[in-house]
Amino acid sequence: MPNPKVRPPATQMTPAKLAVWSDQSGTPYLVQQHHDGSTTFTPLETVLAQQQPQTTTTRATTYRDPLNAFLLGLVVVLGLVLGSYFIGFVAGTTGQRVVLVPSTPVCNTHRTSFLFWSTENKECQ
Repeated sequence: MPNPKVRPPATQMTPAKLAVWSDQSGTPYLVQQHHDGSTTFTPLETVLAQQQPQTTTTRATTYRDPLNAFLLGLVVVLGLVLGSYFIGFVAGTTGQRVVLVPSTPVCNTHRTSFLFWSTENKECQ
């Protein structure tokens, strides 16, 4: 029976150049296969602790071009108008009718009087 603590030989490596293996205790190792056929095992925490090269960051601006904002608003309004026409068209083809019936306004009359003085206010909605 093979010893489970022994690292796998280089012949069991996958064709990839880098791999991660762990021994029976759970310690992960970075396995590197070199071009000459040799294999090196490095503890993964050592590899992660090495300083990574600094990458330059670019700042993304969040403002919008005024022309783009205007065009976006125009497209939204045009979409709403065309969408409402489409809904009306679909309602008409299914036999439904949309009828607006004008109604007389509802008016309230307020009368106040004091001795010989009287006023009348009419509020219509």
